Amino acid sequence: MAASNRKAGNSGPESVVGTQTIGRALAVLRVLRDTPADVGVTEIARALELHTSTVHRMVRALVAAGYVAQDPHTERYRLGREAFLLGHIAGRALGFDAAMPLLESLAETTGESVNLVVRDGDHGLVVLRVDSQQPLRFAQQVGARIPMYCTSTGKALLAFSGDREGEVARVGELERLTPTTITSPRGLLEDLEKTVARGFAINECERVPGVCGVAAPVLTADGRASAALAVQGPQIRLSENRIAELGPLVVESARMVAATSPRAYGL
Repeated sequence: MAASNRKAGNSGPESVVGTQTIGRALAVLRVLRDTPADVGVTEIARALELHTSTVHRMVRALVAAGYVAQDPHTERYRLGREAFLLGHIAGRALGFDAAMPLLESLAETTGESVNLVVRDGDHGLVVLRVDSQQPLRFAQQVGARIPMYCTSTGKALLAFSGDREGEVARVGELERLTPTTITSPRGLLEDLEKTVARGFAINECERVPGVCGVAAPVLTADGRASAALAVQGPQIRLSENRIAELGPLVVESARMVAATSPRAYGL
């Protein structure tokens, strides 16, 4: 289990009473959010670099409050009903509910899966998705964290960040995931410049073999990307000509998302 951005044991001199406890409790919830299976206390403690006794007390308090649920047979933990309700209400308040019909329309028009991704540190975070109805399709779970340099949504976010060179420098090592993954900073920067020129990003099997994508940025008033909207599917259907056709359609849908749900993206 990755421990990146999850350490929860430090507090500065400016901390107020209870801040450390709140921070640790939120860190526990993030571990449960980011882990697809149920998690044990020892795993949570290892991820957060905390004592198991400390984690056990926090988890029990979260269970009592309804934010965490425990499997009575395995004694492992998952997010609970209150976490679900909080997320659902937050999504409605932020405007994600208003964006969903636009994603559904794009999925119906294209016949492919559609994702909406926002930035989460050095990764993209899938916040909305609509799966294709075709038997052969590409699906990603809401809550999935994805790399930026080898996905269409990630490249759209990087290209329209306002500082492409700085973003490329911060990406670090470009791990080769497939034969077509861009692994040089210069190559990535050139790809991002092409993305800006045409208005949308392309993923040509760069992260998952046989899966392509085309994504457009959801732009703020100053032209920066606050989110990215993507159509994704198997390479057999997303040919070069098909991607060229989809690009303007995804750009227009992203523009509509920005206009419909400004609060969701800080526009």
